[in-house]
Amino acid sequence: MEQLPRVDAIERLVREHAAEVHRHLSRLTGGDRELTEDLVQEVVVTILRHRADDGVERLGLPWLLTVARSRFIDHVRSAAARTSREERDHDGTFAGHLGVEVQVVDDDHARWMLSQLPDTERWALALAVVDGMPVTELAEVLGRSVEATHSLLARARRRLRSVMEGDQG
Repeated sequence: MEQLPRVDAIERLVREHAAEVHRHLSRLTGGDRELTEDLVQEVVVTILRHRADDGVERLGLPWLLTVARSRFIDHVRSAAARTSREERDHDGTFAGHLGVEVQVVDDDHARWMLSQLPDTERWALALAVVDGMPVTELAEVLGRSVEATHSLLARARRRLRSVMEGDQG
């Protein structure tokens, strides 16, 4: 049976960027191989469920890394939910079993503010700030020079600051 063009595009996307997604998740999980493998599988399932008309093939590596980060965050939140309230620190942070500290914030509000940024700026900011990806690696992922990536991050921060100031005023 012949595969649909969308499935072929997803297969190519996954095959082309599998190593980068695995490396990214491995860094996020602190090298936990089993958890990394589980999260890679969740990423594949997520993109397979992605709507066909969204042009999966044009989304590329930044989108895959964003999906990977989202799956990791979902995992951390699930772990946090299973942990008793006594393990929460007085300052509103939570240190989960992965050794990852998660700040308790209004997720909907943060998502809304980030959604005000163009896709490339949002992805770059998320990968650099949330995931801690070095600028040199981020430049490679985005297919830009290091200088252009620094400029992109500066624009993203300025735009986010503007959104935050406009939201408070």
